[in-house]
Amino acid sequence: MSDITKQVILDRYKWKKVQAPRTWTPKEIGDELVGFYHGQSVRLGSFGQYTIIIVHVPLEGAFMVSGVKVVQLVDSALIKPGWPIRIKWNGYKKLAQNREMKDFEVFVAEGEPIAEEDLPDVRIPAIRVAQ
Repeated sequence: MSDITKQVILDRYKWKKVQAPRTWTPKEIGDELVGFYHGQSVRLGSFGQYTIIIVHVPLEGAFMVSGVKVVQLVDSALIKPGWPIRIKWNGYKKLAQNREMKDFEVFVAEGEPIAEEDLPDVRIPAIRVAQ
């Protein structure tokens, strides 16, 4: 293994650029994100840790959605990666003490999910690393 060089690794594999999920920012009530559930991840923000949902949308890429309600709905759906999912934006819901929270509806497809290996490729096309 010690004789493997950077060049050997570069030549041996086809490379795809990795991109971080983009934040889904719906603009109007009723906007929807439709794709395949990828999973959840924890992030650290100015108010501490928070959970995001990651959705792969064919031909558009991966998106992350945050909000207590969307996380609770996805958790209660008990879906696994590869499951078709639809997230609908309902705006903000007013709470006590002049606070508000993001309001979502989550829909999951009935039936069987797509196998993880059969998920559509949402990454940008393969590139050749400059040498």
